[in-house]
Amino acid sequence: MQTSPSTAAPAPFARHLILYDGDCGFCRNAVLAVARLDPAGSFQFASLNSDLAGKLLAERRIAPRGAGTMYVLPDWQRHGQSVLDRAAAALFIARGLAWPWKGLAALGILPRRFLNRCYDAVARNRHRLARGTDACATPEAAVQDRFLPDRQGGHSRQG
Repeated sequence: MQTSPSTAAPAPFARHLILYDGDCGFCRNAVLAVARLDPAGSFQFASLNSDLAGKLLAERRIAPRGAGTMYVLPDWQRHGQSVLDRAAAALFIARGLAWPWKGLAALGILPRRFLNRCYDAVARNRHRLARGTDACATPEAAVQDRFLPDRQGGHSRQG
């Protein structure tokens, strides 16, 4: 039986790219948490306003939905792979993390439309949710190489 990328667990040796709003403290802190909780180191990260993100989305003929939308490119260095967004992206990430976060993937049994509405509600309020957090948080040295360069030749914006 063949499964779609949105229901398949991330492959242990594949590298998955998370495209996130690098100007959003909530989003930035969320990907920093993913980096810490990713035991296999299978997730990489790039800001949505990086040249890399623009190139990859354009190659896949995807017009970005807005700064509040997160994308995951499973096994991103292989051509022809799908792109996941919003709830599908969040569930894919959850499946790749250590317990208990992996358990969040069980929410995938709920209707996608409902999950996307929940995702959109968080996205609309992400700046309010980020209050009191370190808006310029930087990755720990152990995971810095997983944050891919932005257009200025540095790493994806972290503040």
